[in-house]
Amino acid sequence: MTTADWALIISLLSFCVSLAGFVWNVWSKFIFPKARVQVHFSVNILIQEGEPDHEMLVLHATNFGPGEITLHTAIGRAQPSKFKKLTHLMLNPLHNFPLELNRTVGPFSGGLPRKIQPGESHSAYFVLLHEAFRDQPIVDVGFSDTFGRSHWATRKQVAAVRRAVKEAYRNA
Repeated sequence: MTTADWALIISLLSFCVSLAGFVWNVWSKFIFPKARVQVHFSVNILIQEGEPDHEMLVLHATNFGPGEITLHTAIGRAQPSKFKKLTHLMLNPLHNFPLELNRTVGPFSGGLPRKIQPGESHSAYFVLLHEAFRDQPIVDVGFSDTFGRSHWATRKQVAAVRRAVKEAYRNA
């Protein structure tokens, strides 16, 4: 092989690498960009002047980009036993929070569906004395988006919230 043959082979290889990088960039940026959503689930205290403090369950999602995303519903998964499939649940957030602390109008209350841009967040609120979190073996809580993807809080957070709900029922 001559020097010209080697130069041609190296040029073709570098062309293939450049083409692959170009296709990947177009695919990831324009054709199928997935927004990364971080979900957090916790028990928070609502402090209002002149009102008693209220403990609330808060499901919070933050969009880390690269594109906007529409949060469709608040969802959960329960596992009745180790050998059964996960059961999917729709959660009903509080409507018109913090003005009304005990009213929901179904799975699309609480400002859902909600479009959030990168860097923005959305919170869904639930009452602390929530029978489903006490009675159902819920292992996952999160949001679903309009593409059908699910974004979950960590199971450690869900377990901590379930313990807090059970404790609140014992004290009530």
